[in-house]
Order: sequence, then structure tokens, then C-alpha cells
Amino acid sequence: MKKALTAILILTICSGMASAQQNVYPLPLDSGISVKGSTFRYALPTTALKMTVTITRIQEHKGYYADFAQSLLGLTNVIQENKTYYRLENVTIEPVDVPDHNHTYLVELSAQQNKDNLLAKLATGKACDKHLGPLTSYTTYSEPVPDFFKNYSDLSYTQTEDAFVETKIIDGIVTQVPANRTKTVSKTSSQKAQEAADAISKSRKDQYSLISGEQETPYPAETIETMLQELKKWESNYLSLFTGLTTEDEIEYTFYVIPDRQGLTPAFSFHTDRGLSVEKLSDNANTYSVDVQPLFNRSMDVMATKEAFSKDAGYRYRKAVTAQVALMHNHNKIHDFGAVNLRQLGEIQTLPLHQDKLIIKQIGFVF
Repeated sequence: MKKALTAILILTICSGMASAQQNVYPLPLDSGISVKGSTFRYALPTTALKMTVTITRIQEHKGYYADFAQSLLGLTNVIQENKTYYRLENVTIEPVDVPDHNHTYLVELSAQQNKDNLLAKLATGKACDKHLGPLTSYTTYSEPVPDFFKNYSDLSYTQTEDAFVETKIIDGIVTQVPANRTKTVSKTSSQKAQEAADAISKSRKDQYSLISGEQETPYPAETIETMLQELKKWESNYLSLFTGLTTEDEIEYTFYVIPDRQGLTPAFSFHTDRGLSVEKLSDNANTYSVDVQPLFNRSMDVMATKEAFSKDAGYRYRKAVTAQVALMHNHNKIHDFGAVNLRQLGEIQTLPLHQDKLIIKQIGFVF
């Protein structure tokens, strides 16, 4: 009878050992820890904010004949120099879970987990592919410089005639004969500016003639409208040679910010002369920061859950905490993104033992 009870006791102990969860160690391991058997690693998730910032790059192009705008056309409000500046348009965020490499753990597999071939199941599942990707990336939607403006700076030439007198001997008599010679020379800027001003004047006169009905041919209304549009386009093209023109490009930047504490986390800097940067951020007048303010008292949340979990070396997990997230600049709120669940604000908890059936990827990223 005693032998039977002893056998039952040994079987019970072995059965408990077979189903018992092994240790979960924080990484890096302490020097005194010796790990045996099969293992795997996992990291707790943290929340990164995928930020998309849209800015507009404005380029002012000086007209080729800006210096003649006042003398030929009476215009004073023209672009006097080439200039580039930027305007901040929009900022959006998208919460994304990524591995928290500051909180990674090594798990010793239990006999039951080995029997269930857990490592093979983890290997065939989706790998940890949650990376922050490139620091920045951008897509530019460009407004091209019109071909008329871009190509008008090509050299223009004109034909000139030089009149002179040649001395010739005709029938033994020395005679001076009038002659001329044609040559090609480059037009000066003032000549080209005058031609452009004349083209503007002609376009305006032609528009007036169409509208006033001075033309002899009774064109249909649709034809007159088309002719007016072409004449106005012609005028606008030549006018831009004096006034200059402005083009705008839309640039969309995408990068990641991980708020690691309550309060302000620098996100990017923006300057009207240099545009956007995410390098070497500091608290200066050009820095935009993410402000995080938890909506609930974290200590109360911890007290409410402490009774349900032990402090033994079981699986660690972390609950997200809802926080109000806003974009700040010079201590002023620029935009309120609303409530966002951030995992890094939650307290790390320890699950009870005997969690062999736990789906690990529900609490972290497996490596």
C-alpha cells in the first residue's frame, strides 16, 4: 500500500513538473544565472507614433527682365531675387506597436512546451518584422516651371546691316561704290525686354479688338472665347518674364517618434528657410514636440490588478495606458491628436505560472 501511494505521489510530482512553466529571465542575464534546455526570446511591445508631416516648398523665380519692369511696363511689385522658403501644412500620427528592446526576456521551455513543439510553431509563425524603417522618407509632388519661362533665357540673335563705301577701279577710273554687309549679333537684354513688352502690348490690343467687335469677321462666341484665352495666356507668359513666377512643391515626410516618458518628446524641427529636419533636435524655437498626458492614474490601475498576479518568474506583459497626445511648439498647443493608447506608459506585470498554452505573440514580439 505504501509503495502504491509513493508511486502515485511521484507520478503526481512528475506530472506537475511536465506542465509547469519554466523561468522567464530579463535580458541581459545576470552573471549567476545558468539557463538549461531550449529557449526563445521575446520583447514587450512599445508604441511608436508614425508621424506624417506635409510641408510646402515655395520657390520664387526672378523674371529675366525684372530690371526693366518699371521702365517698360510701370510695374514695381515684382520678384527681385530667387528665393526658397517653406510652409508647414499638416501633421498626422498613427500608433504602431514595435519591439521594446529595453524590455526583452529569455524563456526556458517546459517539458510540455517541448512536447508541443513550441519552437517549431514559433518559427513557422510570422516573424518579428516590426521595425521603424528608414528615419525619414519623402515624396515630392512638384509643380514644374513653365517651358516658356524656363527656355526663354536662351540666346536670341538678330540680323544687322553695316553700310560702308568701297573704293573700286572701274574702266580705269577710281570710283567709290556704296555697299552693305549683313551680320548676325546677339540681342541685348534691353532689346529682348522691349520685344517682350511689345508682345504684351499687342496681346492687350488684340484682346480689346475682339471684345469691342472691331474685327471684320463675325466669329462665333466659342471661337472668340478660345482666342481670348490664348491671347491672355500669351500675355501671361510674357508678363512673367518681368514679374517672375512662384512654384510650389508638396513634400511629405514620414518618420517615427517613440514617446518614452510623460511630458514632451522632441519630434522634429521646422524652419521657414531650411524646411524640416529630424537630426540633432533640441529645445529651441524651431522644435516641435509631442506632449503626452495620461488620462488615468497609473498607480490606481496597478493596485486594481496586483491581486490577480504573482511576482514569480512568469511571463511579463504590459497594459497600454490611454493618454492625450498633442503637438506643441514654443509651449503652445498646435494640434490635439486626441486619445492614444501607449504601451510604454503601462506598468510591467507578471503573469501567474503554468501558462504553457499562452499565445506568446499576444503579449510580445518573438525573436
